[in-house]
Amino acid sequence: MANTISATLASISQANARTGFEVQFNNLQNTLIKRFNNEVDKINDSSTTHHQIERLEAKSARLVDTLPILEQYRIGNQNNYGQLEVIQDDLAELQALITSDNDVTADDVTAFETLRDKIADRVNNMYLFVHPDINDGQATQRFKDSLDAFRALTPVVGTLDGDNAGLVDGLNTFINNAAVAATVTSNTISTALDLEFKVQADFSAVDSELLNLTFEESERRNNEIEGLKVDLGNTLRAISLSFEINSELATQLNKSLSPQVPPAGSVLNFFT
Repeated sequence: MANTISATLASISQANARTGFEVQFNNLQNTLIKRFNNEVDKINDSSTTHHQIERLEAKSARLVDTLPILEQYRIGNQNNYGQLEVIQDDLAELQALITSDNDVTADDVTAFETLRDKIADRVNNMYLFVHPDINDGQATQRFKDSLDAFRALTPVVGTLDGDNAGLVDGLNTFINNAAVAATVTSNTISTALDLEFKVQADFSAVDSELLNLTFEESERRNNEIEGLKVDLGNTLRAISLSFEINSELATQLNKSLSPQVPPAGSVLNFFT
């Protein structure tokens, strides 16, 4: 009888213990999950490459801002170069007009002044472009600065080498200035284009490095979070397994306290 009461009390105690464990386990699980989520937030907010990524992002932004300025500078110089080609053709025509022979007629004077003014207007309408990373020697500016002297070239009826002494020298000087401006402008266009390619290459390199760093940072965070998941799972399994072992021990103990009843039909029933 005593064993029966003990076994009953043990069973009740075991049932209460299981219920209490399930409540405690649920509370503990919630606490551990909350702690896990906090740790995940810390990992997501942390960065081992924060400064590197910021530096690369700033550099990338600067490169992106640089390209349109370079492009506008190059296109502007290309437009100037197109004007210079036309100017050089007109200057060759002007030179041939006044130097075809030693006589300067009234028609020659009229034709010279008409073409001279046309050339001067074209030169005057050329724009000046400046870029901090490219030195063009201010060739276009110097060419435009010689425009007043060119406008002052006015032939008179008479002989070229006598009545118009110095006219050809002045014209040749302006022609040379135009040639220098065209050569420098052509070189400037090539320099700007090379610089554009370099900026694009630098941007690609920065973008690639930024992508790698971002990927590596994401991998680091994912690995740390996966590690936390493993630790959480192992902790919960260890607690659950510990209870199951203790519960099994309690079950075995209850069996030892319960009366041993032989199976129905057993010969031992004759002795009970």
